[in-house]
Amino acid sequence: MQVVSPFQGILDYEKAHNIPVGYINYSISKTSPNGTWHQLERGEIPLDADYFRRFKADLEDEDRWRDYHHKLATQTKSAASASTEPLAAMTERPPVPDIDAEKLFWAMMFESRHPDPHMFPALQKLKASGRFTLAALSNTVIFPPGSPLADVAEGDVRRIFDVFVSSAHVGMRKPDPRIYQYTMEKLREKVGPDLKAEEVLFLDDIGENLKAARALGMRTIRVMLGKTDVAVKELENILQMDLREERQKRAKL
Repeated sequence: MQVVSPFQGILDYEKAHNIPVGYINYSISKTSPNGTWHQLERGEIPLDADYFRRFKADLEDEDRWRDYHHKLATQTKSAASASTEPLAAMTERPPVPDIDAEKLFWAMMFESRHPDPHMFPALQKLKASGRFTLAALSNTVIFPPGSPLADVAEGDVRRIFDVFVSSAHVGMRKPDPRIYQYTMEKLREKVGPDLKAEEVLFLDDIGENLKAARALGMRTIRVMLGKTDVAVKELENILQMDLREERQKRAKL
């Protein structure tokens, strides 16, 4: 989570196009493990026009849209007694939204190129201390030649890490247990063969990714969208280190 979460790009798109908040993530997750998104993040298919066509079809699947609205309707019924709006109007299912998959995708990618204002400075301090080995286990995509993000993907953010595991380059993605085991192997090559999973602190913004890390024995911190400062504070408490920049601390006074 050294960069801003791509989930922010999804949230912004949903709000701008009157799509129920959470639907896009729901739709992507329901295509797991072999949806178009997941195949791209394993490097199995190229990022091209066919990808965007298939990604759009995944997002506009009628059955998933129906199931999501059924879920919303169930939640709405419990609050209906407190509303003056008729229940039928609150739960009526609109048509499947027309989602510009290419526009959505690039919004997510550009959003996730910005260093997080709380987490990235914390990582810089950890790196400067010389006390820790920093590793990134990232679900990634391979950008085509000529893409404005092709060079950015290899930029300064990655250089801060001693180990960087890119899902699209190793053919596995979180939360597949194999990619966590692969990352442990790479860490042991760097640190030493006796490194245990219990000595690794794993940060992520997705629950199932954290669950997979805990299953291997890693300690975890949940990084909530828009609350990376909270995760940094938790990291400070665990490591007993001051990881915030002075201007951030002054802003809290």
